[in-house]
Amino acid sequence: MLSTPAADPPPLFSDLVLPATGPVIVAVSGGGDSLALLVLLNDHFSRYARERTILAVTVDHGLRPDAAREARHVGAVCAQLGIAHRILSWQGAKPDTGLMAAARQARYDLLFRAAQESGAAMIMTAHTRDDQAETVFMRRARGAGRGLAGIAPATLVRGRVWTVRPLLDMSRAALRDVLRMRGLAWVEDPSNQDCTYERVRARACLAADPGLTGALVAAGRAAREKRVALGLRAAAIVRACARMPAPGLVRLGRDLVDTDDTAAAGLAISALVAAVGGRARLVEDGRAEKLLARLAQASVRTTLAGAVVDVRKAGIFLYRELRAGWTGTVPARAGTLWDRRYRIVATPASAVAVEARGRGRSGEALGADADCPAALRRAGLAGEPVFVNEKGRAIADDAGGFAPVVAPFACYLPAFDFELAAALGAVFGCPAPPASPLRGHNAA
Repeated sequence: MLSTPAADPPPLFSDLVLPATGPVIVAVSGGGDSLALLVLLNDHFSRYARERTILAVTVDHGLRPDAAREARHVGAVCAQLGIAHRILSWQGAKPDTGLMAAARQARYDLLFRAAQESGAAMIMTAHTRDDQAETVFMRRARGAGRGLAGIAPATLVRGRVWTVRPLLDMSRAALRDVLRMRGLAWVEDPSNQDCTYERVRARACLAADPGLTGALVAAGRAAREKRVALGLRAAAIVRACARMPAPGLVRLGRDLVDTDDTAAAGLAISALVAAVGGRARLVEDGRAEKLLARLAQASVRTTLAGAVVDVRKAGIFLYRELRAGWTGTVPARAGTLWDRRYRIVATPASAVAVEARGRGRSGEALGADADCPAALRRAGLAGEPVFVNEKGRAIADDAGGFAPVVAPFACYLPAFDFELAAALGAVFGCPAPPASPLRGHNAA
């Protein structure tokens, strides 16, 4: 009896939906992980997508004397493979504290700039299974709740460019084997041996316990599934209970506090408060749950995370809290975020800055809404942005110069939270986010 030959495994990148146009950027430091990603993606394109192109980008942080030489080594490998390569440098003064976090932010800023300049809508980074385990280990030590899901397989950067991590199921050792088979050398960053860094200490702990990596990856996967499921339920609550009856004013139905799913309701109110208050992170540490309990009262007026929460017979209302230094002034420059709630997309000719409208300026008509008192409509409008000229006078925005964004996800939207962010965006009138690049995934 003839045996049926085993089917070939699906290609490594088959679960990704590639952008329709533009190159795919690969962040390549010269280390074993990123060089292996470059080689594997180049192989994939050569076999399955010959029309696609790769742009390798190396960021020289200027922190080590050998960094420039390592960047040139990446360029030599790219030349050998026929791949375009750019070296970008982190300019300016470096901070005395928080250097690693600042370097990471600079790297993402430079990669995003390269994507904008090249027309790329996707950036690939070489985070591995080992990176995932280390991340869960560190976050567990800090007691991070939602963070226990670990590294997201994809993250939307500034609402425009997807950063994807296709190697999260592969080990560092396997990736280095790929390079050895090709006869390619990689560089070792000496900072990976510096135990003053938390990740290096975590790596040492995992190396001392052979079974710990698998256990942490499994724990991260379970936390990820829980986070996605909770986000889907919270998104449904947001869609059912929240609307914006006037500029800057969100009205919530009282059925928000009547649901039996208090975990999802807590996440929903946390996300809504953060979005109204212009916060970079969701409201955590039990504060959202305590607020949810207070919303059952007939009359409440309180503040949380930059948002005013006003409970009346007409409903539960949220609007931006005006406080010195919170809704500040920014230059009227396209692409700039204002208060993390709006992105400036176009500017009137005489505009020099954007600031909060405030309560004393004339502006949009309040309109009529029997369920929405005029005082609340004025309060919501006061927290909205307005262009001003050099004399500080408001300028009419006839060209639609502001695009609303969901504050906690304005810069980074992990795929875990995609549905929750989309539900919030519908409330605030945000443009629909680009579709997830993860095939068959609605969130993660």
